[in-house]
Amino acid sequence: PCPPDAKPYMGRVPGYSGAYINGGHNCWGIAWAPASGKAIAELVLEGESRSVDLRPFNPARYTSQGRGGRGRKKKGLSVGEQW
Repeated sequence: PCPPDAKPYMGRVPGYSGAYINGGHNCWGIAWAPASGKAIAELVLEGESRSVDLRPFNPARYTSQGRGGRGRKKKGLSVGEQW
């Protein structure tokens, strides 16, 4: 799976206590698995990820709590959907 902005979902699941997600890496899942796994392990065990800044991968980015917007954009201009 690939989210519309081509960035994976990594972090706490909004609205659920103790739930986390680490998915949507598209074809890069195997290559990014070591770093993604370490980042989520740090988040679960220590309360924050020190190895990776997870803010760009916030699972809430497509909810009313997130920034919203669908499709890929370049300098604010829509350039279509991610395949």
